[in-house]
Amino acid sequence: MRVIEHPFSELLRQPKTVVKDLADGDVVLRRRGAPALRLTRVDRDDQRADAYAMVGRALRNLAVHSPTALGEALLDEFPWTSFLPRSDRAAFIDEFTRTVVAAAELDSFGPLAQMIEEWRATAEIHADPKLARRLGRPIVTKGKAVPRPAS
Repeated sequence: MRVIEHPFSELLRQPKTVVKDLADGDVVLRRRGAPALRLTRVDRDDQRADAYAMVGRALRNLAVHSPTALGEALLDEFPWTSFLPRSDRAAFIDEFTRTVVAAAELDSFGPLAQMIEEWRATAEIHADPKLARRLGRPIVTKGKAVPRPAS
């Protein structure tokens, strides 16, 4: 798909010209000192959301039917997963595929980015054995024990 760029001010001065470009692809409006904006047609955005959802479900099916293949593919995409213990790698694959499907269904990908950052932080801990041992010890505290959250 073609992406056409315009300065934001052009939308204000010549809106019909900018909107006409939407027939050929998305329009990116560049702004000074602020993130760019993207204009797209609703039908095109709906198709994109449907495609994300289908890819998410395909990944989830791959995780169920061929977890080894998906694990190797994700290791290529996220090389830091090699520092995770085997059980954590399996948990990452499960959570990744579930989150991709959920994010695609809601058209909200912030939770996916957060989940990946959290697993990356876990991999960083496992990459440093001293830190992993120190964090794996029980924490001495005062007061009542906090129950483990249900998963």
